[in-house]
Formats: sequence, C-alpha cells, structure tokens
Amino acid sequence: MATVFERIKGDDKIFGNKEYISDSLMFNSIETARTEGNYDMYSDHKSVIVLIEKKGNKVWLWTSSTIKEDTNKLIDICRFLRECDVPRAEIYLKQDVSGTFSDLYALATLEINYVVKDEFSMAVYTFSGNKTASAAELGEGEEIIRIDKNNEKHRAMVREYYETLKDEFRWQEKFERKLEEYLNTELYVLVKDGKIIANAALAGSTEHYIRIKSIAVREDMRRRGYGYKMAAYAVGLIRERSLTPVLYSHVGNTSAVALWSKAGFKAKDKLYLLKIENQE
Repeated sequence: MATVFERIKGDDKIFGNKEYISDSLMFNSIETARTEGNYDMYSDHKSVIVLIEKKGNKVWLWTSSTIKEDTNKLIDICRFLRECDVPRAEIYLKQDVSGTFSDLYALATLEINYVVKDEFSMAVYTFSGNKTASAAELGEGEEIIRIDKNNEKHRAMVREYYETLKDEFRWQEKFERKLEEYLNTELYVLVKDGKIIANAALAGSTEHYIRIKSIAVREDMRRRGYGYKMAAYAVGLIRERSLTPVLYSHVGNTSAVALWSKAGFKAKDKLYLLKIENQE
C-alpha cells in the first residue's frame, strides 16, 4: 500500500527525529523552508520530508538512511511527485541513499513516466574553525555595501551586474525571477567606480547555521582575489553572530573548492542532485 504523504507545518514530530537534527546537509535547507514559507511541506511523519517550491520546479527531499532498504517507499515518492504535478523536478538527496534511489528510477519510470535528465554530485562545506578566514584589505576606491532592494540605485546596479552573469548561470529564461530571488537575500557587493565587481549572498539561517548562497565575481575581474575577499567578509559577518557558515558547491568545481579551502571550509557531507522530467 502506498505511503500517504500529508501536508505538514513546522511543528511536525518528524523534526524531532535524531537523524534529522544531526544531518547538517539537509537540516539548514529544511529549517529555512520552515520559517520562510517558500515551499509546501509534505511528510510521512516518520522518515521522509518533501519540499515543493511554490514558484518553480525545485524539490528538496530528505530521507532517513533506513530508506535504502525500502523499495516501495522510494517508488511512493516518485508517485507523489507525479500526483503533485511537478513536471520537472530537481531532487536533492543525501549521498548514502542516492545509489539505491537512482537505480530504482529505472523501475519507477516504467510506471510514472519520469526520466532522468541529469545527475551529479555536490558537497556541503562547513567552516572548520581551524583556519580563520582573514579579511582581505580593499583596494583604492573599493567598498563593500549591503544591498537595499528598495533602493532604486542599488537595484539598477544589481541588475547590471547579473546581466553579465546570466548566460554563465543559464538564467536567460528566468532572469527576472532569479534577480528578485537574490535581491531578497542578505546581499553584499564589492563596488568599484560605481559598478559591482563581486557579491556574497546569505540566505537561510537556523540556530546553528547561516548558508552562504553565492559568491560570484564578474568574469573580467576574476583571478584578482575578489572571490576570497567576499568569502572572508561573509565568514566574518556570520561568525560575529556566533553561527557557523555553511554552503553547497559542485564537487568538480576545482576553483571553488580551492577558494573554500583557503577561506577555512571543509567538505562535510555529499549531496546528490537528480533532475527528472515527466514525459507526458
């Protein structure tokens, strides 16, 4: 019999699950969703939490490690996504269940018509505390400011900056939505001569963590230390609040991994991203 996933609120008993509380990889994202309300939350109240983005196709999925032995539960999740009319889903999984889940998709697609479009691994990095990121000195004419989304001058600067990055980020068809998404974060930018050179975006916090959503540098200004300046600045802000910086990065992005290491981060857990699409 299929598991029934029910709509839940932020006080469901599953959030007392010891494995959930100790899972640094998914804990920050789901905790953020509990407070920000940008996802609809569903659960079996025992071992699965599904977050479905209210605007867009993103799905966050947390599962207990015991799900590896539960084939029916995995297929139930696939069916549930179909019932929720999620045509294209980005499903984030803990690495220790990803192999089983990926293998079972071959069976699930025969019944619910999903196919895997892409899959790759990411990692969660947490600030180790063993190596403190030192605040790099700003050059002449440089300053770091916090963006005020209600300030028209700030909005214009941010728009111009992300226009230079939208092709690299593949934002062409969702530029306006992504622009607003970043304007609604705690967004800091390094400005020189009235133009943004680099940014650090903080998004989502819990009693333990603040997530660094993005560190980016304009393409023509890279390899000059600006990425490290923003990473060090973000770490400093978070540590001033007595919280731990956490971020996600593609495992194969060697330049990003080198930056996080220099700034005092260590890989803690692995994340598996599976992109699926309904063929109907």
